[in-house]
This record gives sequence, C-alpha cells and structure tokens, in this order.
Amino acid sequence: METLSEIIRNKRRSLGLTQDDLGARVGQSQKTVSDWEGGKVTQIRGWEKVADVLEIPRDIFLKLMTDAVTLNPTTQRVSPAVREILKTRSPSRNETIKVESTPHIGARDVPVRGRAVGGEDGMYEFNGEVLGWEMRPPILAGVKEAYAVYVDGESMFPRYKPGETVWINPNLPASRGADVIVQLHANDQDDPPRGFIKEFLGWTPNHLRLHQWNPAGEITFPRAMVKSVHTIVYSQR
Repeated sequence: METLSEIIRNKRRSLGLTQDDLGARVGQSQKTVSDWEGGKVTQIRGWEKVADVLEIPRDIFLKLMTDAVTLNPTTQRVSPAVREILKTRSPSRNETIKVESTPHIGARDVPVRGRAVGGEDGMYEFNGEVLGWEMRPPILAGVKEAYAVYVDGESMFPRYKPGETVWINPNLPASRGADVIVQLHANDQDDPPRGFIKEFLGWTPNHLRLHQWNPAGEITFPRAMVKSVHTIVYSQR
C-alpha cells in the first residue's frame, strides 16, 4: 500500500507540478514539500488545501495521516483532525491504536474499459466490455464506480504516453485543468459511445471546451453530444 509521502509525490508528478510549484500553491517552501515526500513530516499543516490542490479526497488524506501516527506513535505534533479520530477510539494506555485499513486498497478490482479504436485522436469505444483488471490505488478507495483506461494514441503526448494506465473517479466533478475521459453519444443508436482523453477547460452555455496537447489546440463539442465527463485521478506506466 502506498504511503502518504508516496501519494503526494506521485500525484504532484501526475499533475505536472514541481516541488516549488506545489509549495507556492499551498503556501509552503520547496523544502517542506520535500520533507512531506521524504516521509519526514506526516502531520501536515493546512492539509485540507494540500489535499485539494493534489486532487486527493480529504477523507483519504486524513486516513493516511492517521495511519502514519499509528505506525509511529512517537510522533509529537499530531494534526487536530487526526487527534479527534484517535480520541474517538479511546484506547487504553497499553493498547496499540489500530486504524482500519481502507477497503480494497491494492486489490485488483478496478475494471479496464474503453477499447482503443486507433488513430491520432486516441478514440475509444465504450461498449461495456471489461478488458482487464487493475490494482486499486488509495485515492480510489471505496469508489465502486471507478474504472481504468489504457492510453492509446498521442493526442495527449507527452502528458500521457501510449501504454500508460489512467484511473478514473466518475464521481469527482471536473475542474479546469483536470484531465478527463469524455464520452460522447454515438451517431447511430446501435453504436457504443465513443470517448477521448483530454484536458478539461470548462463549459459554455452550449459547448464543452477541451484542450489536447498534440497537436496543441482547443476542441469543443456541443453539450447535446456529451454523455459524460469523468476525472482522471491517477496514472502509472
């Protein structure tokens, strides 16, 4: 199971941020971010903002900080939010504090969907077929609707390379700059929905605005064509 430090590092990299970038966004120094990623600091001041910037659900972030305390009970400065969780457990003085592990983390239970059609635009067909199963990262603990997609095509290169895997949380609303899986209604009712990996720019009254990296440019689709916009929360080669 990934630790808090590993998740911070991996999420920062997946978002294309340097340690300086992340520090600037949350009001901390590059050295502080380095300490988080090195596991030297596990009780993070202003952790809610850090979780939000890294697009990590707050409940997951809080559980990981709590896990860190149980693994190292000599931790002297404990986050107030973590302290409240520990109080509710009311352990005896000689009892080891145990935190229930998040269900399903590490289980190979995330379905891979979206059959690659090929071509420069990296189009997929979402026909309901499960192409395989991937491990569940901590950021998707408890998300029953989570799924994964194998990257195909180079329309988002070098952000994503062919052969990478991306994990999707369909319950997380897309925010500007987030990478997303967009599904479009098929032209023919007998055909499956088609989809693409793009960067979310936003909605206008009549269109969905997206950005792709290669060739770089903005793409729009009429709202009536859009079946769903699902946020990518994790990637790995």
